Amino acid sequence: MRMKKLKVSVSAMALLLGIGAAFAGSSHQTLEKKWGLNRITGQYEDVTGEVVGTGYSCTGSSAVCTETYPADVNPNDQENDAHDGIAERSDMEAGTFSN
Repeated sequence: MRMKKLKVSVSAMALLLGIGAAFAGSSHQTLEKKWGLNRITGQYEDVTGEVVGTGYSCTGSSAVCTETYPADVNPNDQENDAHDGIAERSDMEAGTFSN
């Protein structure tokens, strides 16, 4: 009877360890997105993960070039995005945006 309890306990621990490992190994979602403000169209363009100077540039201006928002925010349509209410930016980079 003790061997049966031990087998069940070991099996349960293995199952929990496997589930924990699956969650630990899952892909990490970005908590924030970086958006460049295209002054010609007036729309924000997603530049998350791009490097300034390579994927886009911010040059010589004190105007807003990029803004960072929570990942569930679409600054082009905050009324209809997944975020409740209107979100404030968490970071801003100055300059004139171009990509």
